[in-house]
Amino acid sequence: MDNIFNSEVRVKILALLYGMEYCEYNFILKKLDITHGNLWSHLKKLEKEDYIEIKKYPLKKGVRTIIKITNKGSEKFRGYLNELMEFSNKKP
Repeated sequence: MDNIFNSEVRVKILALLYGMEYCEYNFILKKLDITHGNLWSHLKKLEKEDYIEIKKYPLKKGVRTIIKITNKGSEKFRGYLNELMEFSNKKP
């Protein structure tokens, strides 16, 4: 199993993004109820491994940050879910 999935927060981020075209940073922040620093750290790890893309768009007041899962991220997350399902279906 990929080390990315060793973190509950990263799994939750990927789960949120998996079925969506994109997600705003503040939505993820509120949904996970974690600090800005904690979220940003996990997002950067996911971005470094090419699981997500982070794009920033300037607004009149501030910046809009959009996060999108990549094809690689979708494939890896789907594989992770399949692995969990296989594990849960195994008989002793």
